[in-house]
Amino acid sequence: MLLYRVFPHRPAARPGTPGHPSYVHPVQGKGRWDNPQHYLAWYVASDQASAVGEVFAHLATWREEMFEFPHVPGSRRALGVYRLPDDLPYVDLDDAQTLVDRGMRPSQVIERNRPYTQDKALEIYREQRWSGLRWWSFHRPQWRVWCLWDVAPVVEEVQRLDIAHVAVRDAAGALARPVAG
Repeated sequence: MLLYRVFPHRPAARPGTPGHPSYVHPVQGKGRWDNPQHYLAWYVASDQASAVGEVFAHLATWREEMFEFPHVPGSRRALGVYRLPDDLPYVDLDDAQTLVDRGMRPSQVIERNRPYTQDKALEIYREQRWSGLRWWSFHRPQWRVWCLWDVAPVVEEVQRLDIAHVAVRDAAGALARPVAG
């Protein structure tokens, strides 16, 4: 399966360094499903527009400048395309029976209650049967987003993002964000 994420890309970056498509920043803890003492979280999306929308939804107007990423010198946000096994074991939090089995309500999945979601993610991680979990986006319920751990996705492609990129246009339209430029 192919999954997508927006990340700061530096073309000359080596594997394991900031700006490389396989790099996951080790300072985590603010993400909804993070547990950095136990795993590094890969946040990815099932389609390109979802990956873009998850990163830029907080911006009222979308502009070319939003792709700049000064924290990693020489980088610019890009769209990474990653391959993972089709049979990757994950917990689907968009499945009603899964929620019942885990004693969860849909609102608990989507609410931004980090202590709760981080605790649930750690419970799932400790089962040692899963490579992550999938749920629906806070911004667009038809978007599927993932948190993966202990995986090494294969980098298939890196696409330069700009305001004209089809995924940017699709995400902006889905989120009713005006695009300047």
